[in-house]
Amino acid sequence: MYCRAQICVYYLLWTATLSPGLTSEQETTTARSWNCPAECICLSPKQVLCNKGGLKDVPSQYLPPTVEELSLTKNNFPVIKGDAFAGLRVLRKLTMDGNNISSIRPFAFRGLGKLRELSIQHTPLPCIEKFSFAALQNVSMLLLANNKIRYIEESSFTGTSNVRVILLTNNPLLRIHGHAFRGLTNVVRLIFPSGIRIVEPDAFDGLQYVGLLKLTYMDLSSLQSYTFRGLSHVHSLNIQESDLGVIEKDAFTGLTRVDRLNVLNNKIDLIEKFSLRYENYVEMLRFHGNHVLEAPRHPRDISLEVSSISAVDNHFPCDCQAHTVLESDLVNGSVVEFQTRNYCISPIEYNNKPMNLVDFDLVARCHDNVVQDNLGSGVVGVFTLPTTLFIFLLFSTTANLFQ
Repeated sequence: MYCRAQICVYYLLWTATLSPGLTSEQETTTARSWNCPAECICLSPKQVLCNKGGLKDVPSQYLPPTVEELSLTKNNFPVIKGDAFAGLRVLRKLTMDGNNISSIRPFAFRGLGKLRELSIQHTPLPCIEKFSFAALQNVSMLLLANNKIRYIEESSFTGTSNVRVILLTNNPLLRIHGHAFRGLTNVVRLIFPSGIRIVEPDAFDGLQYVGLLKLTYMDLSSLQSYTFRGLSHVHSLNIQESDLGVIEKDAFTGLTRVDRLNVLNNKIDLIEKFSLRYENYVEMLRFHGNHVLEAPRHPRDISLEVSSISAVDNHFPCDCQAHTVLESDLVNGSVVEFQTRNYCISPIEYNNKPMNLVDFDLVARCHDNVVQDNLGSGVVGVFTLPTTLFIFLLFSTTANLFQ
């Protein structure tokens, strides 16, 4: 009995020893059974280069199914069709830079379950269509820089859940559609190019566990309500060096769990309302270097329930609107220190001078605020009575002239 067991053990060890040799032999046989396309160089069954070959379509049916690294740079692909890489199930790295790509059809990369890195750069690609990069479950790096991408459609990345880096720099990106990034999770860096003009509501809905989301050099007419709704678990959200136009009242509504919200060096025409509630779970707000042309109408329109607030080097109106700012949550401490570390943008004689040079005790409150605060509490006596008296005197004078 013991001998039989010993023979079985020896047999299993012998089989295990032979297995790598058999696998290697099978790979060699597989490689030999495939003729490398004339436009390509097959360095091994795992590495194929098809560069500058004048290819007008992806030659997936002519490539060995064992290929792990495939380079298709500088060919003439006008369109990447759906399921274009069917059969290349062990592909890990795909490079398609420098092609004549004008369209990526839905589910173009379906079936590439082991793909880790995808690069499509320096092409005339005009947009990212719906479901273009869907079902790329394990891609960690998606390089899309230096193309002609002008907009990103809804659900472009559905099912692409593990992208770590998305690079979109040097694209003439103008519009981000709502739900464009739905389904992405665990993104370490998402960096946008300059020049974005429209960010639709819910543009970042479903984007979770983001390390850095950076929006720079935008040219917006407004930061619309619900722009960041559905965006959650962000380490750092940077909105900087941009013309934000009007910050609408619900711009940050629906944003949750942000470690750092950095609003830096922007031009802001008007803040309708700047509200971050406890349920937003924002740990730190840095409001630095911004030029605010018009402040909110009332201090309660800046409601910042944030653990840590830093507001320095900003420019605010130093007329009646300053009372709104100085009584708001932006101050978060000493008013004197806030005035020392922030500056006036208007009136012109105080432009670029520290706010502490203005004696705000001598600056009247804005009419709209006074009216709003006094509704139902004698406002008629304050504003209506002088007007009525003036009209009475005018009629009395006119009557005397005709007597």
